[in-house]
Amino acid sequence: MSHSKTESLNFYTYLCQNIGSEAIVKARRLKCISSDFASSNNLFPCIYSGSRGEGLDLEGSDIDVMRICSSYVVYESDKYIVHNWLPVLVMDTEDSPPCFTQLELYSNVNNLPNIFKQQLQQHRGKHLLSSELYKSQLLEQICFFGLGVKLNMHGPCLSDINDNLDFAICLKCDKWVFQAQPWISRPRLIWPSPELISKITSCGTLFVPIGNKGSIHENLQWRISFSVAEKILIFSFSHTQLLCYALLKILLKEIVNREEELKGLLCSYFLKTLMFWISEENVTSVWRPDNIIPCFMACLKRLLYCIEYSTLLHYFIPDNNLLYLRFNNKQRNTLINILKQSYKKGIRVFSSSQTLHDYRRFPCETARSMCEKTLYTVIVSMREYFYSPFITNSLFLLFTLLNHCKSELSRYIFKQSLTRSYQQMPCPLPHVNNPNNKQQYKFYKLDLSQLLVGVQSDAASGWLILASFFYSHKNYLTSIDIIKYTLSKCADESSLSMITLKQKNTLKLMSLLPFPSVVFNKFKLNSVIPTELKSPHMFDLLMCISSIPFAHFLRFLCCYHLHDLRTIRYCISKLSETVIEYSHSREQDSLVIIYNFLLLGIAFQMLGETELARTYFRIAAQYDLNGVSSASFRLRQFC
Repeated sequence: MSHSKTESLNFYTYLCQNIGSEAIVKARRLKCISSDFASSNNLFPCIYSGSRGEGLDLEGSDIDVMRICSSYVVYESDKYIVHNWLPVLVMDTEDSPPCFTQLELYSNVNNLPNIFKQQLQQHRGKHLLSSELYKSQLLEQICFFGLGVKLNMHGPCLSDINDNLDFAICLKCDKWVFQAQPWISRPRLIWPSPELISKITSCGTLFVPIGNKGSIHENLQWRISFSVAEKILIFSFSHTQLLCYALLKILLKEIVNREEELKGLLCSYFLKTLMFWISEENVTSVWRPDNIIPCFMACLKRLLYCIEYSTLLHYFIPDNNLLYLRFNNKQRNTLINILKQSYKKGIRVFSSSQTLHDYRRFPCETARSMCEKTLYTVIVSMREYFYSPFITNSLFLLFTLLNHCKSELSRYIFKQSLTRSYQQMPCPLPHVNNPNNKQQYKFYKLDLSQLLVGVQSDAASGWLILASFFYSHKNYLTSIDIIKYTLSKCADESSLSMITLKQKNTLKLMSLLPFPSVVFNKFKLNSVIPTELKSPHMFDLLMCISSIPFAHFLRFLCCYHLHDLRTIRYCISKLSETVIEYSHSREQDSLVIIYNFLLLGIAFQMLGETELARTYFRIAAQYDLNGVSSASFRLRQFC
């Protein structure tokens, strides 16, 4: 084996540890796909896109979600129209450059509700759906119903002010549009295969609300999006291909974009397009782990060529040059110099990156314990982001996984979906418990059995929701026992005695992975919420709670009602310690920090220590830039 192959294998192993192994990438993808399936029967089905949807979870990656609007039906030509009660739109590319189209209303405008008419604009005697008006109205509606959540327009997407979440409401045509027809039959070597092409074209095309920048009709144009097709193509990559793609993204974000004048000039979409062209022009056998360094260098050389000649053709519609007038001469020369220096350094260029800076210190042999740790990290990550609030979605997901993917990982995802659904099923109850009321007692047992199924989700959140349930019924001592159990992270199967036989059999089938004592950092508390946490601010119903701080807070509430002054002070002390500790952790997101300080403020307010309460409410409000919590509302109560 030559030195270059040895180096490539070592580098490949290192990348699998830092970017993700083949199994890890599969886990991430399955998580996103299952979320897509779970929403497919909703009014606005969602599609995870971007790095996370592709199976990558790089530093700084945001969440990209595309939601398909079912309010319109889009056709590429009026000859394909079938009768439909929804407003019908037809593509009109006469005044649009390649990859863009206008959408003309085919239905009678007089029969449309005002909400649709407000999105239309007349042009040359036609009623066109304005991408600008569409986004503006959507933003107004979300702000109205979103109860103060602040969003910005970011291209075709709506983003939170921290740019952690991008989502676009797009339209869909079930046909593969005529502009991309030549892609189907153009000459190629092996990839993509005819089967893959057939699968892609059957998915149709999307339209996102953004026009060609600088066009006089920009506000009337919609960009033709191939996000679904691109996702399928990325999924067909070998792991070596995917890692080369990830290396290009890291090079762009952590090296090229250090130059202030270059930020935003290149984007991940360009790199994806580059990878598609290279993959189509090469045999698949070159993408091997022992050849990853030459493969990456070839990709980097191709990128340099594209910049030098300002040419990168759209993969599906080559008439569109993505780099046309993209940068001026100074920017182009700076970018070329950086890429040339990077090419000379080879993989040593990543020694100055944040993600891959420690490659030379990485041991060549991968210990099994490290693999297990990586799998554990993915399981935690999946549990943090995967959320299915309705049992119907879980059953739909089960049907999908049984028919399309029967792996152990898919069974784990279903288990998470089902147990979390059981956690959320009980409705918030008043502090009334009348054992003489048979109907109420029946609901009590039903809710309790559902929550007991929910405890199988992990070692913390399900038990804490159960403890909150007992607290809501003034069973403070039982709640305290469960909290102590949760904090000690030990198993006790005797607590499942009230589960029905059918539910026991379900739990037995769901005991799949060797992580029964995993404690996840946060969970959604939107059922059985303690009265003290409720407020007129509706978003507190979806509050994101840290497990350990909430455990101390809930124990404080129990002791407060039991007048146990000594333990109250102990709980306050532990709550303060954990909240301060979490606020200094880089791993905690702002939403968790907000509600941690909110818990602390409520506790001190209950004790009559108003100055401390005001201080912590103020800190929570300072973190809460989007206005998602009741922090500002509670702070105003002191005025």
